[in-house]
Amino acid sequence: MLAIAFAGSAQQCDAEVQWSVGDVFVAAGNSTYQIWHSANPGANNPSYSKLDTINDGLNGLNTAGCGFDTGYRLFGTDSSKNSTVRFTIDNGHPPLTPAITPTANLRNSQSVALDGNGRIYVGYADSGTAIGQGGFEVYQHDGTLIHSFTAPNLAVENSGAGWLDVAQDGHTVFYTSGGRKIFMIDTEAASPASITYADLSLFGGTISAGKLFAIHVLPSSDGIPGSAGVLVADQGNVKLVKASCNNGICGVPSVTILKFKNESNLQALGLDPINPATIFWVGDASSRDFMRFNLATGKTEVTLNTGAGTMLGGICVDGGFSAAALAFAPQPPVNTQPTQTFALTPASSTFQFTSPFTQTKLTATLASLQNNATVTVRDSLVDPMVATSDPTVYSFNLGNPKFSISTVSGHMICDTRPADVTGNASYMGKCEIFEFEANPNFGYTMADVKLDIASVSQDVPNVRFLRNFDEDITTGIVDYPLSGTRSKCVFSVNKQLSDGTIEVCGGGFSSPVNGQNFSKKQTSSIAFKFKVAPAGTCPNGAGFPTTLQPLLLITQILPPDPITGLSPAPAPVTVIVAGNSGGPPIFTLTGNAWQLQVKTSDLPAGFSYLATVLDLGSQIPSFSVQFSLN
Repeated sequence: MLAIAFAGSAQQCDAEVQWSVGDVFVAAGNSTYQIWHSANPGANNPSYSKLDTINDGLNGLNTAGCGFDTGYRLFGTDSSKNSTVRFTIDNGHPPLTPAITPTANLRNSQSVALDGNGRIYVGYADSGTAIGQGGFEVYQHDGTLIHSFTAPNLAVENSGAGWLDVAQDGHTVFYTSGGRKIFMIDTEAASPASITYADLSLFGGTISAGKLFAIHVLPSSDGIPGSAGVLVADQGNVKLVKASCNNGICGVPSVTILKFKNESNLQALGLDPINPATIFWVGDASSRDFMRFNLATGKTEVTLNTGAGTMLGGICVDGGFSAAALAFAPQPPVNTQPTQTFALTPASSTFQFTSPFTQTKLTATLASLQNNATVTVRDSLVDPMVATSDPTVYSFNLGNPKFSISTVSGHMICDTRPADVTGNASYMGKCEIFEFEANPNFGYTMADVKLDIASVSQDVPNVRFLRNFDEDITTGIVDYPLSGTRSKCVFSVNKQLSDGTIEVCGGGFSSPVNGQNFSKKQTSSIAFKFKVAPAGTCPNGAGFPTTLQPLLLITQILPPDPITGLSPAPAPVTVIVAGNSGGPPIFTLTGNAWQLQVKTSDLPAGFSYLATVLDLGSQIPSFSVQFSLN
């Protein structure tokens, strides 16, 4: 295994409300979604409280269906603004702009479904020329249109294909159309055509009125679309419908009716990550009640309400992925777990998680932990489009609060090599992400995180460690970033572009040399130097660039945990520039070398340190050097 040092901790967002897997998101109208959180979602009768309300920024009236991609990012529809919005995980959860809008003549976006291949499916109830003659569109993860499916070629009843979901094969869409039928269509067929999966108009031998609304395909392992059945909101009840189909013809369905006391306008549905095959949420558009129901026990476990002055137009759950997303996820080797929970104490606050997919080791330390805490880590391989960064990435000078945030425009692609080198065909070409939650999310100063990547070559072009796809929290590089953060987050390894025509002479610092020892008694500062020249002209090439923004970050390497023996993740330290009273520790060009003089006053003696250069201008790759202070 290549020991890959990534160091640090991300700047805290203390005022930000953190989302957790299992949080319930309810479309409450007026461009808002309510978020409801439970500290005990696995209990038989869990308690929930409203955690936050977010706004899609569109100033609309009706928010509707929503869903999560496999990177734990929320997508929500605003039917009154005919838009689908993706919310960021970090920085107050603002919506990304522009929103996804239909390219065909479609209107009234009601639902969104996400598969595991980075595709987004949006159902529209109407067209621009005819009410109820809508359809649905398929987009890439960035909102680029792949295909439109519209009436009259798409079978509809009264409301287009407003409510839809994607089956486990990743391309068969089930939808309702404001009538009594459940339709299905294979979007990858040579000539896609709708068929009727189930007609509920004559269910039980009597004419059944009312409209079908939200629909969810239950996950199954056989790959046959709808084989485990579909849930559909049918106003007065929820129905579990199962039908067997062959050559475009489906047999008489079996139907299980699930009733909810005093509810008469059930329209919203969402699967729960505790067990998406048996636990779901349903919401009533009139009473504004929403309930968690367990198919295995036949019981309603929770009943909540969005409150007076609100609406209820849709519901989804963080981590409640679609059947398509669950089926896409590569399976770990037998007898391994992609999700683990670790118990930490003030005396032993470091743990290590080993990926069952890539053997990557994630080590985390809750610095200055005051009370007992648990940390849950979820590991998954996702489509590269899902792990691509947000359009703007924020870079932080960790440990140096006087230095403001800088930004890098443009998407950072993810790094597929940790999965590629495994040789496992189902892993290759995918990106690994780690979802991290501390509970309780307080009582410590930082969560320092380190990654060690197995079997990866040392030729790494400007790799970055991202938190929640929009924060560059890289603070140290030997080959990969070692970084950290506070609270719930999603970690991904991405690449930032660098200029291949520019070379860092010698591949790193000219001083100090790797492993050099310093004494605080003999010197009050350390000189850091490096040279840059056009590729192939080092060490004295002419025309070296003068527009770099080289930022110096330093992390402290800590002794092993006294109980577990694990080496904690290195902690960021404040870099004080000589002759200055704090950051920014940006190198200056003096002569033909980039130089920075750093005081040792904030560096405790008796430790080793990792110093890393990150070019905020993205012209040169990152590099590091280790030194010690006696």
